[in-house]
Amino acid sequence: MGCHLPQIYNLGLETPERNEEGVLMLLEKMRRVPTLSCLNYRKDFAFPQEQLDGEQVQKAQAVSVLHEMTQQVFNLFSTQESFAAWEKTLLDTFLTGLYQQLDDLKACVTQQVGVEEAPLRALRRYFHRLTVYLKGRKHLPCAWEVVRAEIVRSFSSSANLYERLRSKE
Repeated sequence: MGCHLPQIYNLGLETPERNEEGVLMLLEKMRRVPTLSCLNYRKDFAFPQEQLDGEQVQKAQAVSVLHEMTQQVFNLFSTQESFAAWEKTLLDTFLTGLYQQLDDLKACVTQQVGVEEAPLRALRRYFHRLTVYLKGRKHLPCAWEVVRAEIVRSFSSSANLYERLRSKE
C-alpha cells in the first residue's frame, strides 16, 4: 500500500494514460492579456525557492510541499473572481486537473508524519501575497495575468523539485 511519487504528480504537457493536458500547458492557454502590456503590474512575490530546493527538502516534505502548492493554486483559481477573469472551459479543465492531483497526493500526505512546517508556512505566505495583490489590483485582467505567469514559474519550480526527488529514488 504506499505511494510512489513518480506516478502522482504530473505537471507536464499531458498525461499519456489519460490523454489530458497538464496544468502548465493549461495555464499557458489561459493567457488572455499580452504579458508585455502588463509590465507596470509586475511584482516580485518572493517565491520561497531556497526553502523548496530539492537538495534541502526530504521526500516526505516534498510531498507535503507539492500538495500544499497544488491546494493553494486550486483555492486561488476557484474563486468567483477567477471565474469572472478566465475562459470557463479552460478554467474548469485546469481545476479538474488540480483536483485530481490533490486526490492523488492526499494518500501520500496522510502517510507523512512529522513534516517540518517551515516550507509550508513559506508557501502559505507566498500565496497570501498573491491574494492580497489581486485584491489590491481589484482583480483586473493584468493583475490576473501577472499572477498566472507567477504560478507558471512556481509550478515549474515545483516540477523541478519533483524531478530531483524522482532522480534520487
